[in-house]
Amino acid sequence: MNVPFRAVTFDCFGTLIDWKLGQTRILEQFPSLRGRQDSIPDILAVREPVEMRLEAGAWRSYASILSDSIAEAVRQVLHLELTPAEQRAFAAGQLGWPAFPDTAEALRTLARHVPVGLLSNCDAQTLRLCAHKHLGAPISLFVSAEEVQSYKPAPSHWGAALAALHCKPSEILHCSFTRAYDLDPAHALGFALGFIGRYRTPKPADLPFAAEGRDLAALVHALVG
Repeated sequence: MNVPFRAVTFDCFGTLIDWKLGQTRILEQFPSLRGRQDSIPDILAVREPVEMRLEAGAWRSYASILSDSIAEAVRQVLHLELTPAEQRAFAAGQLGWPAFPDTAEALRTLARHVPVGLLSNCDAQTLRLCAHKHLGAPISLFVSAEEVQSYKPAPSHWGAALAALHCKPSEILHCSFTRAYDLDPAHALGFALGFIGRYRTPKPADLPFAAEGRDLAALVHALVG
């Protein structure tokens, strides 16, 4: 079955990599949070909008955003301070965030039919090392926040993808589970959309999806059979 797109791009962390599980595992090891592990879901929920606010400001590395956002989230939820070592460990731990169980095999299948790209709000080396360590599939394009000096939902990632792939927006399927960072801006730029229901996220009813699945395996099956 021929894929009706010239390329398929993905959000990486949250769509291919299970960032919630990865971050939880790191926080569970922190001495400052000993006996308070039941607050970790609240900490992660608070950290997300803090991260988005920091990304909207002046350019800075994603490692520094991870470090500062987790410190602020813990401060808001538990009214305590992480140690500088814990903040650094949280940022460095991104390399250990695991892929979802279906990711590697599904990506390998898809990559046999169409070029696959990653558009990610992370540092360049981290994106490539995580892909090598966890994804197990040939990746044709990497676009990191560090390389474009910008964070999604700003349009620079998609502009870089169009320039590298020599495609029109409608010829690329961009896949994610999150509308704020990916689906809304990709749609506004004219990209075709793929929805992957990570974390039981409901599919936005007001967006047109060219492909969808409860997980990546289901989406790839819909595309290539």
